[in-house]
Amino acid sequence: MNPQLFPPQTAETEDTLRFFFFVTGIDHRTSPPGQSFEGVVDDEYFRGADLLWHLSVRRFNQNPNFFHPTRMAKITAQEVREWLTVTQPKPVTIRNPAERAALLRDSGTLLMNKYQGSVLNLLQKAHNRVSPNSRRKGGLLTLLSEFQAYEDPANKKSFLLLKFLLRRRLWAHDDVDSLRIPVDNHLTRIALRTGIVTVSQKLANLLRSHTTISLKTDISLRTTIGDAYQQVGIASERSVFELDDFFWHFGRECCVFDAPVCVARCQAHCFVSKNLLTLGCQNDCPLSSVCLAYDDSDQRSLVEPKTKTWYY
Repeated sequence: MNPQLFPPQTAETEDTLRFFFFVTGIDHRTSPPGQSFEGVVDDEYFRGADLLWHLSVRRFNQNPNFFHPTRMAKITAQEVREWLTVTQPKPVTIRNPAERAALLRDSGTLLMNKYQGSVLNLLQKAHNRVSPNSRRKGGLLTLLSEFQAYEDPANKKSFLLLKFLLRRRLWAHDDVDSLRIPVDNHLTRIALRTGIVTVSQKLANLLRSHTTISLKTDISLRTTIGDAYQQVGIASERSVFELDDFFWHFGRECCVFDAPVCVARCQAHCFVSKNLLTLGCQNDCPLSSVCLAYDDSDQRSLVEPKTKTWYY
C-alpha cells in the first residue's frame, strides 16, 4: 500500500492492474554495469527495485494512461530511458532500457490482441486458479507464460505479480498449494548459504568462482529453491509471501553478496531490524543459530548464479 511505490487504492481497478502487470514485467536486474541504480527523487533516496517502482508510480499519478497497453505496445527504448533515469546525485539509467522496451511492447501487443487490452480479462480467463486443474482449465501461470516478460519457467515475476494482486485484493484463487516464493538473487543466495537447499560439488564450485552457468541449470536451481521455501513455510506455518517479506529484505540488507552481517556485523538499524524482527537483531545475524554459513567461509562463499537473463 506504500504510496511512494504503488497506486492509491482509489485508482481505477483496470488502471491499477495494468500498472502492476507492466512494471512487474520489467522488474529485474536494475543496475547497469559498473553503476548502482540509485538516486534522489522528490528529496528522498531510492535504490534498485524501489527506484523502479517509485519512478513508475510517479508516472502513473501524472497520467494512468501512460500504462495503457496501446502505449506500451509502441514504447521505445528512449522513452524507457527517460522514464527510468535519475539525475541526482549523478545521472544513472536503468540497465538495458532497449530490452525492457521490447518486453513492454510484447506485453502490450499480446494484451491488446488476445484480451482486448484488459488485464481483468486475462485474470478472468484464469478461472481463479494459479495452475490449471485436472481438466487443464484456467491457470494464471500458464496464461502469463505466453508473454515474454513472464515466460520464466521458475515463474519469478509471475509469483511476484500474484503477490501484488492478492495483497491488494485484486484477484482471488482456489489453489493455495500452487503458490511459490518469487525466487530472485537474494532468495537464491540465502537458500544456498543457510542450507535450505544443497547443490552438487560441481555446481558449488561454479557458483563460488562466479562462472556463468546455463539458463537451464539456473531454472532448475530456482525451481528447487521455490519448492524448498514452500517446505519452510509449511514448517513455520507462514505463507510463502510472508517468507518473501522477510527473506527479500534480509538478502538485500543483511545477507549481501560481498560482506554479509555474519562477517561485517550490523552497522546501523536497518529495515529488517526495525520492521521485521520482534526483538531486533542484537547486532548479529538473526539466523546465526541455524545458518550453515555463519561460521563456515566455504558455505558463505556460495552465491547466486551468474547468468544473463531478464527472468529475475
